[in-house]
Amino acid sequence: MGKETILADETIKRIIHCRKYIKESIDLNHMPMSEDGRFRKKRYDLVCDNYDCKIVIRQNTDRPDNFSIILVYKDMSRGEIPIIRFNGNHGSHRNRLENETINGPHIHIMTERYQLHSTHPDGFAEPANGYKDLEGAFKLFLERVNISDIKQKDTKKLEDFQ
Repeated sequence: MGKETILADETIKRIIHCRKYIKESIDLNHMPMSEDGRFRKKRYDLVCDNYDCKIVIRQNTDRPDNFSIILVYKDMSRGEIPIIRFNGNHGSHRNRLENETINGPHIHIMTERYQLHSTHPDGFAEPANGYKDLEGAFKLFLERVNISDIKQKDTKKLEDFQ
């Protein structure tokens, strides 16, 4: 990947933390089945003033603990890029550059370092504390990536007045 296409860590943080809104309700129990029947999967567009983002949720039908909830950013030159991904327990994950292994649920975060030195820009992961299943991960995901219901878009938060 060329240096001109690298997303800086600060940009990645801004994408993750900017206010985003979802227009439709999400029912984790009724997502459409993939054509091969291996996954339930759904994409949701987000409203965001600064970035073009969406959520992708995928869950293995045979192993419900094997799931991903992904914040995808659409870059004008590179297309869709997974910025942060909450994974369920699909076994272990290896952070190749640090040569460390994480067992159980984990959260992938795109980093400059992994863009420069790995074939997987979001290959770095940290252990997930705070969820064990898809529903718990989804609640934490919404909080961590600052997603609210679109009906709250014109509602001011306390920090908006400071």
